[in-house]
Amino acid sequence: MKTVVEEQDQELLALEDAAEFLCVSKSTMYRLLTQGKLHGMKAGKQWRFRKEDLLSYMQRGPAALALANVPLAVLAGEMTFFAAELARVGSSAENADDPALEGEAGKITQLVRRMVWLMCVTKASDLHLEPVWNAGEEYLLMRLRIDGKLQEIRRLPFVLTEPLVLEWKRLVGLSIEERTHPQVGGMRLTFNQQLVAERVSIVPTIYGEKVAVRTIPTRVPSLNDLELGETPLKEWMSRMQGLILVTGQTGSGKMTTLAACVLELVAQNVNIMTIENPVEFVFEHGVTQLNIEHYSCAEGMRAVMQQDPDVIVLGELVGDPELAQRAVWAAETGHLVMSCLHAHDAITPLFEFLDWGVKRSLLTANITGIVNQHLLARLCPACKASTVPDDELLEEIRKAALDGGYQIPDTATFYQPVGCEHCHGNGYTGRFALHEYFIFTPALRAAFLRGVTSDDFTKLVREQGQLSSFAAGVQKAVEGVTALDEVLRKVSRWRT
Repeated sequence: MKTVVEEQDQELLALEDAAEFLCVSKSTMYRLLTQGKLHGMKAGKQWRFRKEDLLSYMQRGPAALALANVPLAVLAGEMTFFAAELARVGSSAENADDPALEGEAGKITQLVRRMVWLMCVTKASDLHLEPVWNAGEEYLLMRLRIDGKLQEIRRLPFVLTEPLVLEWKRLVGLSIEERTHPQVGGMRLTFNQQLVAERVSIVPTIYGEKVAVRTIPTRVPSLNDLELGETPLKEWMSRMQGLILVTGQTGSGKMTTLAACVLELVAQNVNIMTIENPVEFVFEHGVTQLNIEHYSCAEGMRAVMQQDPDVIVLGELVGDPELAQRAVWAAETGHLVMSCLHAHDAITPLFEFLDWGVKRSLLTANITGIVNQHLLARLCPACKASTVPDDELLEEIRKAALDGGYQIPDTATFYQPVGCEHCHGNGYTGRFALHEYFIFTPALRAAFLRGVTSDDFTKLVREQGQLSSFAAGVQKAVEGVTALDEVLRKVSRWRT
């Protein structure tokens, strides 16, 4: 019969057996013991381990296991850096950290939280963590997009790549084991009772997995919040019939503007139905939202039309002729239809609809208005300085702005960013939406029905006083709202 001491001794594993149990090397076992990450008992010169302690270590999660190979000094150094960076922009690590997380296992989570909070405090639109391997130099590059520009924040030690990627996956609820296919998901974190929502995309690269994080507003903004209260959008929506398009490039805030329009209509007690994938803005009430993850947008449109809607919102009009035709037909049959579309200006979509088989007569009768949107950085009023563009460039800009419907005054002054304490050295204080609006006038409707070319139609639109995006941007530069260089960089095709 075995004694209690013999039974306890059989439950202990030697170092070699414990290493095999954890699937690590003996040298790793010694390092874990030295760093205090693993508990063991020494009998003479031999180490013994209880299975309970080994299982407890394994249950810390993949990120914690990957972190076991990271020297404590490296992790501590990065925690210190982000604490200093948060202090530099007027916040603190205490605002970012979760007080419920204790010990080493929680530090990798705290590091992620500090990154997200830095993103929030600096009002960055997205965060990127990219593994880089150049000529023997390896690191994890962290960049933030602030006021529309990617800025390098930190080159983290490459050894932190796997622990950080795994921790992002854990927080988002993505597959830990999947490393060969892209993954995307959403997560929410709370900082001092402030809810922050993020959309996280992870893709495999030749040097490891890259993480891209995009901020998702947790509150639907109003048109006044977006400084759109005095624009034609309100009048367009008040007609409660026709097709309204919000166009622009990726990342120009089209869906944000569209969501603000929907919020404006909620108070009118009408049947509003949206067809989206993914759903970015969630309305508390008054809006029925369809996530078409498992069926096409055209199928969703057919289903919605059976629900007697007053307002139909399409998340995006893609190159689908059936969907385009159904959208215009829904407007023709008395519905207010609103949608987004990728386009460089507010006129091109008309000719895209023709390519999709929509009749000119239907377009002229049902297009209420088209808005094209760009996001431009707003100059810091405290430190902006006047500048004089090159004569040759200025002459080219004058001609392009005039072609777009705006004449630069001879006394115009342009400004450039400088950087001060007020704007944290960026020279800019956030972004604003620049808009180009198109509506059919009687003359434009007649010209479009006659079948004039795109170039001739565009020229006629400008003669009718509707500014191009470039002309509107130059006007904002003359007003001192933004820099001329920002307009040249962000408003594409200004030379065409």
